[in-house]
Amino acid sequence: MTLRPDAGELLDVARQHLLDELLPALPPHLRYQTLMIANAMAISSREYRNGGAAQTEEITLLNDQSGQAFVTPEEARQFLASAIRTGEYDAHDAKRQRLADALRRMTLSQLSISNPKVLP
Repeated sequence: MTLRPDAGELLDVARQHLLDELLPALPPHLRYQTLMIANAMAISSREYRNGGAAQTEEITLLNDQSGQAFVTPEEARQFLASAIRTGEYDAHDAKRQRLADALRRMTLSQLSISNPKVLP
């Protein structure tokens, strides 16, 4: 059974109320802080909706890149960082290009959550 509204919907409704109803009634010196709260609520909503998929994609890309089977992004990132430090990706070859492509996809996925306005 899915409960409605879910956390993302609650954040969206609360954010919209904050922007439409409360922000205009607040004194000017609280405008910036209120907009920052609204932005944090929007990021949280996107994270709730898309964070799991972004994390799964990151693990998949890093596992494909490393040939390992990591369970968490932290493990995969540590392995990748170590490989980069030891020079495993220094050569300008297909392996390095695959890493660049994977990092680009991971960055775009994270930007879709944290700041989708900057996406092409």
